[in-house]
Amino acid sequence: MTTRRPVRALLVDDHALFRDGLRELLVADGQIEVVAMGGNGAECVELALRHRPDVILLDVEMPGQDAWTTLEQLRRQVPESKVVILSMHEGYTLVQRLLDAGAAAYLTKSVVRRELVAAVCATAADESDSVTVSLPRRALLAPQAARPESLSAREAEVLDLVAQAYSNAEIAGELFITESTVKRHLSNIYAKLGATSRLDAVRHAMRTGLSGDFGRRPPSA
Repeated sequence: MTTRRPVRALLVDDHALFRDGLRELLVADGQIEVVAMGGNGAECVELALRHRPDVILLDVEMPGQDAWTTLEQLRRQVPESKVVILSMHEGYTLVQRLLDAGAAAYLTKSVVRRELVAAVCATAADESDSVTVSLPRRALLAPQAARPESLSAREAEVLDLVAQAYSNAEIAGELFITESTVKRHLSNIYAKLGATSRLDAVRHAMRTGLSGDFGRRPPSA
């Protein structure tokens, strides 16, 4: 099986105990490496410039500059780092504003560990040919959505690797298929799950019970 480097993450929250606990949760299975932690927006930008993380987990309410200012600075200065907002709040208007400001995803602090890890890995894997949308928006607009069509065994393997932050090319190499076949499987997955991005597909599969524990079952040869 191909060896993957961990997703490099920066954690930013003004509560030290929460940061420490979050770090322990994220690094437990080796898929994510926490490269730095900060306590406010200005420190977030400074640390992002220094470490160039794949993903930044950012709280909304912190001392100093607001989240929108931080997002704008990150978008200009560290555009390669994707931002996942991790907040206590669930209001649709807040979610929409933060996504419009450049956040790649929005999760509440009530999220379970495996869902958080999958979301971080899927955010890191998101590629330029996919459309990033608001997962919480889907949940808020359609919390009682019908159970989607089940994925095939191969589609489940592809989605499992997506959740581990594999790119399309890496998935193709891992499963001994062409990159165009990977894209076809992803299109089928999106259609079955009603998803429009890699992160959307992972989160939706977990919410609806189609997935097991992502990242723990090896793909078939």
